[in-house]
Amino acid sequence: DVASGGVVNPKDDYSSFNPRVGVIRAISPTSELFASASRLYEAPTTFELEDDARGDGSTLDAMHGNVIEVGLRGASAVSADTTRWHWDVSAYYARLNDEILSIDDPAAPGTSLSANVDRTIHAGIEALVGASIPFAGGAHRIEPLVSASYNAFSFDGDAVYGDNDLPAAPDYVVRGEVMYRHDSGFFAGPTFDLVGSRYADFSNTYRVGSYSLPGLRAGVDRQN
Repeated sequence: DVASGGVVNPKDDYSSFNPRVGVIRAISPTSELFASASRLYEAPTTFELEDDARGDGSTLDAMHGNVIEVGLRGASAVSADTTRWHWDVSAYYARLNDEILSIDDPAAPGTSLSANVDRTIHAGIEALVGASIPFAGGAHRIEPLVSASYNAFSFDGDAVYGDNDLPAAPDYVVRGEVMYRHDSGFFAGPTFDLVGSRYADFSNTYRVGSYSLPGLRAGVDRQN
């Protein structure tokens, strides 16, 4: 029991039928559109059941909801001596019921407890674009790659928090690199991360700032 420290034995059975339907449409030999709709379901873990905010031995409800996704992915034609592009972009929108979130214990600030939240929304856009640019007869290549995501996670008409943002993900994340690659397997190049700001609390009163992170990556790829 969260309040008294006594032993409790929460017990429940969880089951669900989670269908998914999708369609893929080829728009060229190397590109396709896709879309899907599916049901989401996740039962609470034993850790979450143990840390139930109510502390009365009752069990948390399973999270459930629905999500739709649409997107486009593809690549340019393969050629040994010309630039090859590839891309993948998708958007998704999920409405969740009874999502299990960690909340502060009013009796012990800083201690997280598990609780169901009536309704939340998880939505976003994810994109990736890259290229392979050969030179000097094709033995050398420059390969830029950029991936980005925009996140919109929020409560949905919550009695306490309204439509506040969830402190679950930054507003955006951009990651990229520009690699030099040689046919011998050697590669090296700069990398970067750009991470947007996000709220640190459900009340949206404290915001964690954005940051950037430059880097360098090098290595050797071998067949084995």
